[in-house]
Amino acid sequence: MNNVRMGIDVGGTFTDVVATDETLGTVWHHKEPSTPDDPSRAILRGAAHVLTKAGRRGADVSFFGHGTTVITNMILERKGAHVAMLTTRGFRDVLDLGRQARPHVYDYRVRRPSALVARRDRYEVAERVYGQGMELVPLNDAELTELAKRLAAENYDAIVVCFLHAYRAPKHEDRTATILHRAMPDAYVTASNQVAPEYREFERFATTALNGFVGPRAVRYFEALGEGLREIGIAAPVYTVTSNAGLVDLNTAKAIPVRTALSGPAAGVRGIGRILAPHGLGDLVTFDVGGTSTDIAILPKGAPRTARVREVNGHPVLAPMVDIEVIGAGGGSIAQLDPGGAVVVGPESAGANPGPASYGRGGTHATVTDAALVLGRIGAGAGLVGDLHLDLPAAEAVVKKSVGAPLGLSAEEAAQGILEIATAGMARTIRSAALARGVKPEQLCLVAYGGAGPLLGTDVASALGIGRVVVPLAPGTLCARAILVSDIARDFSVTQIIPLAADADLAVTFAGMHAEGTRWLEGEGVPLEDQAFECSIECRYLGQNFEITVPFPENASAEEMRAEFHTLHDKTQGFSLPDREVEAVTFRLTARSGRPDAQPAGDLGQTNHPPTSRRVFFGRGRQETAVFRRSALAPCERIDGPAIIEEDTSTTVIPPGWAGAVLFDGTLSLTRDNAEAT
Repeated sequence: MNNVRMGIDVGGTFTDVVATDETLGTVWHHKEPSTPDDPSRAILRGAAHVLTKAGRRGADVSFFGHGTTVITNMILERKGAHVAMLTTRGFRDVLDLGRQARPHVYDYRVRRPSALVARRDRYEVAERVYGQGMELVPLNDAELTELAKRLAAENYDAIVVCFLHAYRAPKHEDRTATILHRAMPDAYVTASNQVAPEYREFERFATTALNGFVGPRAVRYFEALGEGLREIGIAAPVYTVTSNAGLVDLNTAKAIPVRTALSGPAAGVRGIGRILAPHGLGDLVTFDVGGTSTDIAILPKGAPRTARVREVNGHPVLAPMVDIEVIGAGGGSIAQLDPGGAVVVGPESAGANPGPASYGRGGTHATVTDAALVLGRIGAGAGLVGDLHLDLPAAEAVVKKSVGAPLGLSAEEAAQGILEIATAGMARTIRSAALARGVKPEQLCLVAYGGAGPLLGTDVASALGIGRVVVPLAPGTLCARAILVSDIARDFSVTQIIPLAADADLAVTFAGMHAEGTRWLEGEGVPLEDQAFECSIECRYLGQNFEITVPFPENASAEEMRAEFHTLHDKTQGFSLPDREVEAVTFRLTARSGRPDAQPAGDLGQTNHPPTSRRVFFGRGRQETAVFRRSALAPCERIDGPAIIEEDTSTTVIPPGWAGAVLFDGTLSLTRDNAEAT
């Protein structure tokens, strides 16, 4: 019976797998060491392991969704395709000119990354359209056919087509792509009007270049994944999470892989709002600590913020993305001394292979995980993944050698310092992110997940003055679990710069986008009654350079949109100009399945594990600390710190001065000074 839903999140250290039986409500969790050389190997091994554990077959899987770091890693490592760009004559250097903004105004040593398409690989085409879409210089098919033959002889892996104003008049790009496909059937051809059909040439060109750069390898990865899943009997539709936390099928992912650059973390951020919605926690900050990095997002009233343009390794990506800040510090982050003798943690990571020294796989550097083990916050000998057990003597030796001995500290003192430095950096980023978004950090509720989030959550909260930390069930695999409650969704956009005047018929523009979104959802098998659409318009005052996103309720008038724009401008910029003309610039529509196909997978069952204890280092010394198995805790149960709560995917630390309570669905609520713990 096809009733198993499976979600997988590929991280730098571990690949997380969650599966649930829709009929019985049974849940299975698994963490598989990632295989960076070929991420699909860890995915297939993890999926097969869970099916064996559950006593199921691949044919029982009705849904398979995954979040991936493959595209991000290609961009970070610059290991993409050999790309050529075709552009309008006179605009060959757009990628180099950019916005003329320096990343660090006063540091001349900091450089922007070089363009992903070298200047010698950019070719000019005699064509031109006006900004309003009228043709100025027609496309010459004969000239273009000769250029295509020349490109074929150069053996390019990918060709990107970026013409001026193609967001308004795509016919030249579409015709060029057709000719290129005929001349170079094996090349990956992508046009800007399909990737980022929006105003602003540099961001559109850069995003399309990125799509071509990652496209060929992305296609091979997605095809290998689909083939591997079929080999283990999984014939269900395969979905990938986009950077805006929507699910798209593999064909869409192959066409616009750049939109999956922040795939897994985005699913976790959007999913946490649904998973914790029954608790009414107010404004949240998500704290997702993995093995390699930490992802942070501010969620006003539990809803994620969306950014229109984000940079990935210095390259702009023009597409809606969940607004996430990434820190190069996680459980596997390496602690070492800098040239001045100060301890630094990250951004270098021990990764999946060899991993921290305590994994016993040849690691020689001290990491955050090793420090937590030395302090007793993680139990020595605790099983993590399969037959992997932590080695305390190895952790003590490497912490002492790397940090303790050079500074004249004991292993415990060095380990405490490593954790304090790691959490201070994380707290600093959260404070900066919150204040930049107009939120006071101390008014937030911190949601800790990922393998190391619950381990460090209370320390970071204390540094920020936050009084409440929430730990969902199975936090170490939450991003994979969140995929199970993600919607099938895709973003559409149209740039149309018009005055937001009383006679502006905004619904006309959205009508065409609505029809396009409906066709796409129907192609994904979403019935009409389950389709939902979210609309917004990016607006600005006449003469301004950048826009503010204004939600567009159904049948809203231009006057209502103007009033809302003034309000939002005052809130975000500190002033408004009611007498100034307002322009609509870009119309946006998100088409999504209006309801998740399943509820969050969270019921892990109850077990009978009596509490134990061990001596854990807090502050300046060790204290006898109760150790609980999370599955043995009952709803409404209260735990006073110091305490440790262990589960298969993570460890939660409740330090002295904190208390915890188990909520009705198994969620842990931790509060400072024992206030509100009940």
